[in-house]
This record gives sequence, structure tokens and C-alpha cells, in this order.
Amino acid sequence: RLSFVRYGSWACCFCYGCWFGIEGLIKSGESASSPAIQKCCQYLLSQQRANGGWGEDFTSCYDKDYAANGMQSYGDDGSGVVNTAWALMALSAAKCNDVEAVRKGVRYLMSRQLDCGDWPQEGIAGVFNRACGITYTAYRNVFPIWALGRCVATYGDNIGKDPCIKELE
Repeated sequence: RLSFVRYGSWACCFCYGCWFGIEGLIKSGESASSPAIQKCCQYLLSQQRANGGWGEDFTSCYDKDYAANGMQSYGDDGSGVVNTAWALMALSAAKCNDVEAVRKGVRYLMSRQLDCGDWPQEGIAGVFNRACGITYTAYRNVFPIWALGRCVATYGDNIGKDPCIKELE
């Protein structure tokens, strides 16, 4: 594992760990432009899936390696709302300058929201002791809404809009 990539021992897994690592470094005074934070952002960006989301399953925790197939069995084309939210919170905390990647992640979360306002329950997002998966049902709603709010606060109200489509006035 690369030294700048954080393993999350309480959740699945690298998106979560990177978010906590970046958040902790920034809160302790580290510059968002520091090499460690920038490398961590690049790592997260390299894991973004074609549909704009991120996804890991429980095997990331057990294998201590990013799950090659993401949330293939439990999410949406390998992405999941909780992992996507964690990745977006990490990138927005670092004020990632790849705004298009952030926009794709935001649009992914927006597309997955259900008519009732919830997000779908997907695979296991929590873990204890690397071997005990835990389903925290609140994760599917708490983290996406937190991530969307943070992305709007960091990048502005238009972060979820397609820049190629002009709105009618």
C-alpha cells in the first residue's frame, strides 16, 4: 500500500481512511497543497469509476487493498453512495482542483437519490476488526447529504449542474 493512502479500520475502507487522513491533516494546519494531501487526492481520483462514483466493498478491509470490482455486487455499476460521499468529502476538504471529477461525483449522488429523499441501502459500509462487517443504515443518508453540502460550500451552487447545459431563464 502506498504510504500516503489511509486504510480505514472502522469502515470500508480507503475512501473512508483517505477522508479522515485529509480532514485530520487540514484541521491540524497542514496546507491542502502539501504533497501528502495531493497524492492522496490523486489516489482517490484514480479510483473514480466511469459513472462518477466510487465504490469499495468489504473485501477492501479484509484484503487491505482497494476492491478491484468496487461495489459490483451491491451498488450501481461498482459505485456506492457512501463511498462516493466519503471520497467527495476528502476531495472537497482538500479543495481538489479537479472540479470536473468532483462534479461527476456530485451528479452521481444526485442521480442515486430516491423519490422519498433517501439514498438506497447498499452493501456493508462499516467494519470492526477488519473481519466483522456492520451495516449502519444511517450512513446511506447522512454521508451523501453531508458531502453534497460540503461540495456546494467549497465549489459553489453550480457544482451539481452540467456545464454543457444552459438553463432556461
